[in-house]
Amino acid sequence: SKTYDVGMMCNGILAGLVSITAGCACMLPWAAFLTGFIGAFVYYGASKLMLKLKIDDPLDAFAVHGACGFWGVLAVGVFGHPEFVGFGWDGENGDVAGDEYAGFLYGGSTLFGAQLVALIIEIAWVASLSTAMFFALKMSGILRVSEEVEMAGMDVSKHGGSAYNH
Repeated sequence: SKTYDVGMMCNGILAGLVSITAGCACMLPWAAFLTGFIGAFVYYGASKLMLKLKIDDPLDAFAVHGACGFWGVLAVGVFGHPEFVGFGWDGENGDVAGDEYAGFLYGGSTLFGAQLVALIIEIAWVASLSTAMFFALKMSGILRVSEEVEMAGMDVSKHGGSAYNH
């Protein structure tokens, strides 16, 4: 739109922070910076994709937390430093798990595969529980508000006032 969007700027910063959360203990500072920087672009792309798919996400919660969280978990498998990533895995006072658990950038491949499998399991878990919950809400008739309430707006109908002064 060629105008500054404060909400998108704040979400871009948050996207960088979400992106580095998974790897904050096992990446070098330059890799953490790069992960967060890439996360801002992941956020922007996911936000635009949600708009293109006409999925209502006014706070960009999926773009910030879902897409950037996904990227952050994968980034551990790419940038995880061999000195830090396996620390303590074998339970012996800080012994490391081995070089195969290093990030892809350092010659490891096991960690990237493990991160990918974990993401697939998490997506399956969330999708199945969400499907069950939304199905139950739909069957009980409380998934959506009435058309009248939707047209009036939730701010007026549920909270007694307008959130915007247009």
